[in-house]
Amino acid sequence: ITPPTHQDYPFNLDLFKSEINLDINVPVTLFLGENGSGKSSLLKLIQSKLNLIEIKIPNLDKVSSYDSKTVSFYPRLSKLRGFFFESLTFINYIEYVKKEIADSKENIKRVDMEYKNKSDYAKMMAKSPFSKTIYELENMYSKDLALSSHGESYLDFFSSRIKDNQIYLLDEPETPLSTQNQLTLTAMIMNATKRGCQFIIATHSPIIAAIPNALLYQIEDDKFVKTEYDDIESIQLLKQFLNNKEQFLRYFEE
Repeated sequence: ITPPTHQDYPFNLDLFKSEINLDINVPVTLFLGENGSGKSSLLKLIQSKLNLIEIKIPNLDKVSSYDSKTVSFYPRLSKLRGFFFESLTFINYIEYVKKEIADSKENIKRVDMEYKNKSDYAKMMAKSPFSKTIYELENMYSKDLALSSHGESYLDFFSSRIKDNQIYLLDEPETPLSTQNQLTLTAMIMNATKRGCQFIIATHSPIIAAIPNALLYQIEDDKFVKTEYDDIESIQLLKQFLNNKEQFLRYFEE
């Protein structure tokens, strides 16, 4: 990643003010660091180059300043396929699906009122686009995403997208997931690597960070530092809290 001449976000972050070269030639690469350290921005920069499939929400997508000209990516395969997955965008997507279904049902009620004196055929034709929207959104996945919890919907959506020999960029995938569902997601990722998939993940999750043989980069002092699981600052702090929670909580009361 080479900084451009402009200083638009994210290149106003110190992390991106000098050239970055990262070797991610492994099945799973994890980026860890505090909020605002640049993890998510890094994934979006990679996505600007790879242009993988991603969720697009009509009328909600914003034009970003992520510039593919600043990124060089040298893949082993001549053509890459895969998915760019942002947890927060997915949550917004679920809310969008719920709203689209609710709006379509209201429009069907409206048609019933406005067409009550017209033929059944005219009424059917007026309802058709709204009925089609409801059918497609409710039958797009193995479960009705709008009726499932965010975590259940996330896992169902994610599992439906995993194909052999593809690359996946995951931005804080743990966001909507319970501990149990984080374990389920971790198992999905590990199984997918056996099918030739590669994952590049920005995460805070100690569970996802524990994926065996993953390459771990911790962002420290605006630099990418290769690290081991037990040396991750957030993992060390979590262990200290779990082993001495009473001491931590007493300190907070002081």
